[in-house]
Amino acid sequence: MSEQPGAALEIHGALHDWYAVLHVSGEFCHDAHLGARLRDAMAVLPMPDPPYLVLDLAGVASWDSWTIGAILSSAKRVMTDGGALVVAAAPADLLARCRQIRLDRAFRFRETVESAVEQLRSGV
Repeated sequence: MSEQPGAALEIHGALHDWYAVLHVSGEFCHDAHLGARLRDAMAVLPMPDPPYLVLDLAGVASWDSWTIGAILSSAKRVMTDGGALVVAAAPADLLARCRQIRLDRAFRFRETVESAVEQLRSGV
């Protein structure tokens, strides 16, 4: 797990024509309410129908098991509504852990937001 000291967690969203991006930065850890924080950030975006979401983790300084739970709950929410989620720019150690526990079978990981959008466009 990343151990770099970072800034407080920040989540902000951007709506595009047919998809949304949630940009996450700072310490994405040590909080049992991470899933709720992502849900709240998604709620303020007028999500497309069906919801297509890129979760941009490029700014994440540290993570823990709560992070994986938050990603899972976000993916579940999006997929339940008939959409898709792609994770972009996950820290290498988080990506390795997600692959180890086979989360890469539930949704996709890409190196950049742009490649994540292309993945969504091609039908995940």
